[in-house]
Amino acid sequence: MKTFTENSYYEVVYENKCYQFLEFIRLDTICEKTYVTLKNVFTGELFTFDEGKIMKIRKKLTH
Repeated sequence: MKTFTENSYYEVVYENKCYQFLEFIRLDTICEKTYVTLKNVFTGELFTFDEGKIMKIRKKLTH
């Protein structure tokens, strides 16, 4: 997944839920599945998403 770059914030729609102000942390491939780990910059929460279930990714702004 080449959508993610450093120094950007993202909005992700995953399983009909919207997650905002996410910063890219890393990509992992486990058993032929790719997982994307993102961090909410305000709360510090880490989210790991199954790439195949991400419905929408949008770059919100660059820092």
